Amino acid sequence: MSTMRRLEMSPGEAGNLVFNQAPRPEPGPGDALIRVSAFSMNRGELGMASDPASKGRTIGWDFAGSIELPAADGSTPTRGTRVVGWRPQMDAWAEYVACPASYLAEIPDSVPDGLAATLPVAGLTALASLDKGTRLVGNRVLVTGITGGVGGFALQLAKLSGAHVVAQVRKPEQSEVAKSLGADEIIVSADGSGMEHAGQFRLIVDGVGGSMLSALVRLVAKGGTLVCYGVTGGSESTLHLYPDLFGSGGQRSIYGLTLYTEAELEPSSIGLSRLLSLAAEGRLRTDISHQVDWSEAPSIAQHLIDRRFSGKAVLTLAR
Repeated sequence: MSTMRRLEMSPGEAGNLVFNQAPRPEPGPGDALIRVSAFSMNRGELGMASDPASKGRTIGWDFAGSIELPAADGSTPTRGTRVVGWRPQMDAWAEYVACPASYLAEIPDSVPDGLAATLPVAGLTALASLDKGTRLVGNRVLVTGITGGVGGFALQLAKLSGAHVVAQVRKPEQSEVAKSLGADEIIVSADGSGMEHAGQFRLIVDGVGGSMLSALVRLVAKGGTLVCYGVTGGSESTLHLYPDLFGSGGQRSIYGLTLYTEAELEPSSIGLSRLLSLAAEGRLRTDISHQVDWSEAPSIAQHLIDRRFSGKAVLTLAR
């Protein structure tokens, strides 16, 4: 049996990660076997790896690489094709991964593997959030947490939709990041306080939750939508039905978004192809703060956990 190296969850180790040997995956009839060339890290994965019960589990959503063996049923691209995708099973931080066509997209020639590897979870979450909005052209959109992967992509996609985009940041020094991504206005607020005069928004994309959520609900315009995809500010929030939800005529929608279930509504391959097209045209960019060999994964993961840098971390595997 062929073996490979992979990263596993190991609470208490640097970055809560450790390298181990494991059998190379055996693809099913609808899976391609992919030789991984790069992957990106998300704080959500690393948060799970800190749980003592996670020891020994595989880890990793995002990956890019080339097809070693196409799917036996012919559903995937051919051998040697560069692809990007994600694994709901969280086993992508390895030398090889098996994946069906619905979670894969072919990488355009002009897009490097490292950039492509930043797109799946963060980019697809941002894209799904923007797709929940309606009549965005010329209307106001608020994006929170723009220094994170999802927030940064959501801000750019909102601008591409023709909206007037307002970015929320926690610290004044983060304003430059918002400006570089194209924000029309910037609100500095760590917990939602002081945002009551920000006006109304057709769409709000929020990854903070917590105490900020009730403040955000009051900012949703009549007929508008608040999409909440994360809870970096906490999982509990106090919501007063009036005036938070019903005030000013009501008709506000709150949508809880998880990529796992969004993939049930539309294959991830479709959204990935949309994002890759924008990246190939230079209209969607990624702030890659670190791109290093995957041997440094534990230390880079620890830096990400400690919030020592913003932007994405990309780990590459020697061919």
